[in-house]
Amino acid sequence: MEEKIVTLVVLSFEKAHILKTMLEVEGISSFLENANLIQGAVSQGVKVKIEESSLEKAMEVLESMMHEEFAMPDSPPVPPRILLPVDFSSYSNKAADIAFDWANVLRAELMVMHTYFNPIISTMPFSDTFAYEMNMEELVVELEDKAKDGMEKMLAYLNEKNDKLGSNKLVIKSELIKGIAEDEIVKYSKQYQPSVVIMGTRGKDQKVADLIGSVTAEVMERSKSPVFAVPEDFNYQGIDSLKHLSYATDFMDGDFKAIEILEKIVKPLGVTIICAHVSSKNSSQWDAVRLQGLKEHFKKYYDEKNVDSYLIEHEDFYLGLESYVHEQGVDVLSFTRRKRGLISKLVNPNIAKKMLFHSTTPLLVFND
Repeated sequence: MEEKIVTLVVLSFEKAHILKTMLEVEGISSFLENANLIQGAVSQGVKVKIEESSLEKAMEVLESMMHEEFAMPDSPPVPPRILLPVDFSSYSNKAADIAFDWANVLRAELMVMHTYFNPIISTMPFSDTFAYEMNMEELVVELEDKAKDGMEKMLAYLNEKNDKLGSNKLVIKSELIKGIAEDEIVKYSKQYQPSVVIMGTRGKDQKVADLIGSVTAEVMERSKSPVFAVPEDFNYQGIDSLKHLSYATDFMDGDFKAIEILEKIVKPLGVTIICAHVSSKNSSQWDAVRLQGLKEHFKKYYDEKNVDSYLIEHEDFYLGLESYVHEQGVDVLSFTRRKRGLISKLVNPNIAKKMLFHSTTPLLVFND
């Protein structure tokens, strides 16, 4: 009987070749699919294929490679930081509650950031220019005063909570920045390097046209730091109520990096990690094996009791995932967002953004 060939993992061009070499050292036959294409030419990456009978041994080699790649170097630990962009709305207030509680658990510095619009002279008839300039200074002052007032109220609210911590007070800082919100948040995040960015999102009753331009969605798309999106309709009952985080995996190399980050920012919360994957009936048996392998990798960073896995058999990814979240009582849904080309973005919106606008469950999103 002919040996069945299966895909072990999908990696970048260089990593796929490294893994192939490591497999050959262990006597495991393998070959690459899409390896003839230059790096970045295909969004799905290079497939590493093996004989199904070698799966268990190959998983050990893959896990070893990923563990070495993401092992922390011997360097001074970076103090945890949480970035909280706010617009002083009801949904950003809810995000502020979560950010404060999370920062308290991590003993992290909390940076409250607000970006207010900086008027730019737009194209207009020459005759209107003088009147526009007369009103510009007044408008700028009004926007700045409004931003300062909102920040003062937000800081007063957070400091009141902080005072209750007594001698264990958090370090709370603030920044007011002129500009376009999503651009300035992403730019500041690169400089500040937070452990996580926590933001609120509008409720699902908002118009689709408004949602597509959501600041949170844009930050989620471009930020190198993990983004925790808090839906307006989410009923927050305290940080201890976040008990089950489900990491939705598609078995790509970005999952291993996400595990490293989750170990730092989520494990202190005492959250149970559930590795979940949506699979069709035709591939469920093979996916179950790979899911078990990822679960075992998670166990190296979490207590065994706090790691589980769940295979979702459904032909429609979104319907399967939505049903799973509601039926299993998932408190936080997590993804790794893949880099996508322009055409694929237009044809098929990425998972994280699509779920952001159709969910009352908080999302923790990583960028690959």
